[in-house]
Amino acid sequence: MPELPEVETVRRSVSAALLGCRVEGVEVTPARLRLPLDAGEWQRVIGRRLESVERQGKYLLVRFGEVGAVVHLGMTGRLLVARREDLWLPHTHLVLRFAGGRDLRFVDPRRFGFAVAMPGGDLGRLSPLPELGPDPLEGDVLAALGAAAARQRAPVRNVLLDQRVLAGVGNIYACEALYRAGIRPTRPISRISPARLARLADAIRAVLLEAIAAGGTTLSDGGFVASDGRAGYFAVQLEVYGREGLPCARCAAPIRRLVLAGRSAYFCPACQR
Repeated sequence: MPELPEVETVRRSVSAALLGCRVEGVEVTPARLRLPLDAGEWQRVIGRRLESVERQGKYLLVRFGEVGAVVHLGMTGRLLVARREDLWLPHTHLVLRFAGGRDLRFVDPRRFGFAVAMPGGDLGRLSPLPELGPDPLEGDVLAALGAAAARQRAPVRNVLLDQRVLAGVGNIYACEALYRAGIRPTRPISRISPARLARLADAIRAVLLEAIAAGGTTLSDGGFVASDGRAGYFAVQLEVYGREGLPCARCAAPIRRLVLAGRSAYFCPACQR
């Protein structure tokens, strides 16, 4: 699933290509997405200019003046900027046609994402946006971790995936941040000292910023690309995620994988405790 760095990469690339451009037409292909794709609501953006593309956690808030949209990429969703004459990819569910001959296309093969148009003032009210925790790039990460440690005993990796604690952190960057902080993913967050929580807070922010600078992470399945079709290159910098059995870059111990709450967690058994 695209995480904060991937969604931020998409936000920046869409903004760079289409900010200020006017929508000339909309095409909707009926599909059962996570939330209904309402063709009538999307028709309301015709004639309006793209004013801003914002991000809240893993969600994009797209504003066309009095009308807006919330977009979630789900597991396999993409927002692609394409030339009008370019062929549609399979599973293209929504196309916004902009003046100047460019399209913004929402593609989602597995259909776990959504693109919901609504009045601009309602964007922040769509569930689960009101329940999201602080953004790790702008909010107080250490305070969020400290509050979580005071009220629960869950494994720290699971806590990092809880979007009510921190909005936007997913499994890739949780594993990488825990490795940098030297904390085992199974350790209950309530048993992590304040000093180590501070180290983890710094590691979360650092790994997210580095991933954004690299354009996100495109794994071997090629699932994620920015709106211009470019892959993310942070995959070459991953130190534990997806590296089961390979040597740790610090101590050469084999990286291990375990399953927590149905999701794989990768760690170094020697460097993380």
